[in-house]
Amino acid sequence: MFSKNKTMAKAADLEGGSRNHIAQGTRIKGDVETEGDLRIDGTLEGSIVSKGKLVVGSTGEIQGDIKCVNANVSGKVAGTIVVSEMLVITSSGKASGDITYGQLTVEPGGLPEGTLTIAGKMKEISSNGKKRPAQTERTA
Repeated sequence: MFSKNKTMAKAADLEGGSRNHIAQGTRIKGDVETEGDLRIDGTLEGSIVSKGKLVVGSTGEIQGDIKCVNANVSGKVAGTIVVSEMLVITSSGKASGDITYGQLTVEPGGLPEGTLTIAGKMKEISSNGKKRPAQTERTA
């Protein structure tokens, strides 16, 4: 009796949030929209809109616009990236472009590059470690 209820609970959990996977060796050109989580281990050229978490594996590559709640980047991402909550760039990850995030974690070796925006503040970072000249704000 208990094992049957546990199985039913697991099935209910899967119904509430779908998981999608683009496997290594797969190339997609086009846009992806999902209500659930998405993992990319292949290559995608196009935009992604996810109401869940986006995971870009170490072999994953995305060129295009991204909008999601949470993201974990271990591969390469280039484009306009909007993560409303937590963006994690792992030691093997590279994210470049206009990046907007709620919170940011960069592991040693991870490479954020481009314009980073949080709470209305902008910072420009290049891969050579030098800050680019940013617009200055003057006060009286």
